[in-house]
Amino acid sequence: MDGNNVFMTGHWEDLIISTFEVDKKILEPYLPQDTEIDLFKGKALMSMVAFTFSKVKFFGVKVPFHQKFGQINFRFYVRSKVDHTKGVVFIKEFAPKPLIASVANLGYNEPYFYKNIRMHKVFAEDKIAINYTFKDLKIKASGKKETQKLIPKTIAHFVVDRYIAYIKNYRGKTVQYNISHRPWDLYKTTSINSHHNVLNLLPPKFKHAKLITSCFVDGSYVTVEKGLPQTKTSAIRTSFST
Repeated sequence: MDGNNVFMTGHWEDLIISTFEVDKKILEPYLPQDTEIDLFKGKALMSMVAFTFSKVKFFGVKVPFHQKFGQINFRFYVRSKVDHTKGVVFIKEFAPKPLIASVANLGYNEPYFYKNIRMHKVFAEDKIAINYTFKDLKIKASGKKETQKLIPKTIAHFVVDRYIAYIKNYRGKTVQYNISHRPWDLYKTTSINSHHNVLNLLPPKFKHAKLITSCFVDGSYVTVEKGLPQTKTSAIRTSFST
């Protein structure tokens, strides 16, 4: 990988991922061209992901006042009809930095919105706890800093082990973004709580989505790159480490 197409780098860490079962007919209008819903044991899944975004750079340039903040996004799981590569599609993304939302919307047609998300993180010996809040919405998790590997074929592996985002551009074409990072691990979790009104951030048609599981993920340094050939995907997944 030559890095010429890398437009963003940073750290995505301390991810709280709550996954819902949803009627696949609700997701179908969001599908980019030449993608299809990737089912887990016959179920269409959508996840809410709250995480810490830090040490942000665009095109290698550090962004002032954008070096550590919380984000929330909603995504679902797809695969390419062309080569069956697995990825995600974003339904909505929220950031407390207007610049991030504007760049993502105007430059990349990503569904970003400004929300004043607050983040509070606590370390105590071998433990970690983190809260992401917005108005009366609170998403929180706690656990041990000790981590464990994802187990293949589990729902956690299905939702976490993704390295591609598909986005519908302004011309209706599908653009692929490759997200490079080391394989993420799970914290040994003691508690996770995603407030019941988290679905209020989405259109009303999502209100009947059923929460089925949550996990607390360590995260790492990432790079986001546009338009690499599909044949390089397997190399991308293992080419970076923290």
